Amino acid sequence: MNDALRTKLNLLLTAAVAFAIGLGIAARLDLTPPSMAGVAEYPPLALNVVEPVPIQDDVLPQGGFSDIAEQVTPAVVTIFVERTIAEHSREGRALPPAFEDFFQQQPPQRVRGSGSGFIVSEDGYIITNNHVIEGAEAINIQLSDRREFTAQLVGRDPTTDVALLKLDANDLTPLTLGSSDATRVGEWVLAIGSPGFRGVGAGPLTTTVTAGIVSAKGRSINIIGQGLEETTTGGNLAIEDFIQTDAAINPGNSGGPLLNIRGEVIGVNAAIASNNGSNQGYGFAVPIDLVQEVVDDLVRYGEVRRALLGVSIQGVDDTDARYYELDEVAGAKVMGVNEGMAAANAGIRVGDVIVAIEGERVESVPDLQRKIRRHEPEETVDVTVVRADDLKPETVKVRLMDAGELQNREEPQVVEVESSDPLGVEVEDLTRDIRRALDLPSGLEGVVISSVDQFGPYARRAFGELWRGAVITSINRTPIRSMEDYREAVESLESGDVVGMEVYNPVRSTKVPLTIAIPR
Repeated sequence: MNDALRTKLNLLLTAAVAFAIGLGIAARLDLTPPSMAGVAEYPPLALNVVEPVPIQDDVLPQGGFSDIAEQVTPAVVTIFVERTIAEHSREGRALPPAFEDFFQQQPPQRVRGSGSGFIVSEDGYIITNNHVIEGAEAINIQLSDRREFTAQLVGRDPTTDVALLKLDANDLTPLTLGSSDATRVGEWVLAIGSPGFRGVGAGPLTTTVTAGIVSAKGRSINIIGQGLEETTTGGNLAIEDFIQTDAAINPGNSGGPLLNIRGEVIGVNAAIASNNGSNQGYGFAVPIDLVQEVVDDLVRYGEVRRALLGVSIQGVDDTDARYYELDEVAGAKVMGVNEGMAAANAGIRVGDVIVAIEGERVESVPDLQRKIRRHEPEETVDVTVVRADDLKPETVKVRLMDAGELQNREEPQVVEVESSDPLGVEVEDLTRDIRRALDLPSGLEGVVISSVDQFGPYARRAFGELWRGAVITSINRTPIRSMEDYREAVESLESGDVVGMEVYNPVRSTKVPLTIAIPR
C-alpha cells in the first residue's frame, strides 16, 4: 500500500470515529432543550465565552475606553415594559379590603417602565434583570440602531434577579462573556445601560457608559430576598454574590452589562446602595458566572434547577470563630435545618459551622452558595462541619436536593422591650400555663424569655422570633432546666466572654444556636 492511499484511509477512519463520538456526546448531553411549560420551544443558546484570564496592568487601554465602548454598545438594548397596577394601589400594592369602601372605584392603571439588557447570541437571546421585566404584560426591545421588536420571556429567576428574553431576529452582534471568578478587585470596569426614559428638556437617554473599578466581590446586601417567600427555617432562597463597583449605576441601567477592559461581560448591573436614590459609588452587579448557569437552565428546562442543602445559614463573625475555636473568621453557621431534606438526612445539625465543601474552604455565605450551585440536584458532596457540642470537625456525605422542595411560612412579629439582665433578657420558669400557651413539647426543659432589651447583647445576635416566648435550653454547653441553672450560668460570665447558647424557637419548633459576646 503506497503512502498516498494509506493517508486517505487514515483520514476516512478519523472522520468516521469523530462522527460516531459526536453522535454519542449529543445523545448524552441532550443538546435540544425541552420547551418551556409546553408553550414555546427555544433554540439552544450558544454563548461566546472566553477562557478566564485575570486582567494584567500592562494591557490597560492607552487611549481611554472609547474603543471598547464603540465595540460593545451596539449589543446593549433598551427594554420597555407595560404593567397594570390594580385599583386602590400604592406603589403597586393593593389596599386591605376593609379600606376599599372608603375610596371611589378607579379602573386599573397601565404604566410603562424601562430598563436595559444586552444581546448574548446572534439569534436574539437577551439577558436582563428579573426586576426589570417582573409583572410585565408586554415587553418591547429597542436596539441601538432604533429597530424595535416584541420580546418573548424565556424564563426568569427571582432568586438571582436574572431574566432571559428572546427576539425573533438574526445576525445580531452579541457580547462576549468573561469570567467573574477570574476578575480581581481593583480592575477597571465599564457599566453600560440604555434606560430609555427622557430627562428634563432632553431626548431619550439611550446608551450610557460609565467607568470605575471593581470595589469588592462576594457582596450580600439583602436586596434580592425582599419580597421572596420564606422557607420553614426563616430564610429565603435568594443568592447574593454581587460584584461591587464604583462605576455609576443609575435607575434604568439595571440589566445592562458590566465589562472588563477587554470588553468581556463580567456582570449584570442590578442595584445601588444609596440614601437618596442616586448613585453614591456603591453599585452592584450579578456575577456573569452565576448568570450563565441560570440562563442555561432557563433555555434547557424553562426554570432554574438548583441544588440545595436544606439549611438556613449566616456568616461566621469573630464571636463565632472564638467560640468554635476556628483558625480564622470564615465559614457558614447553620441556624436551621429542614427536616427530611438533604442536610438533615446526612446528619447536619443546628449549630454546626460549615467550613468546607469537597475539601475546599468555605469563606462566607456567598462562597458556600457558590460552591453548592456548582452541583446538580441528586449529586453527593462532602460537607465538612465543626460540631457545636465538641468543636471537632467532621465530614459528612450529603445528597443534594432540589430547591423547589422547601415549604413556606409566615414571619412572626418582633416584640421589643427592655431588660437589666447581663445578656439583655428576662426569663421565667416554664410553667404548665406557659407550655400550653406556647404549645411546647412535653420533654422540653429550659427557661422562657419574657422580655428582651432591644439594645442588649442578646438582641444584637437574635432575630425577632427568638425574642419573647423563646426557650433557653443551654448556656456554654450546660443544660438549663430552671431559673437556678440560668442564674448560676449567667453569674459566671465576665465582660469579654463569648457565650454559646441554644434557644428553642416555638414558632418553627426548632432549636437555634447563638454565640453572644459580653461587652467589655
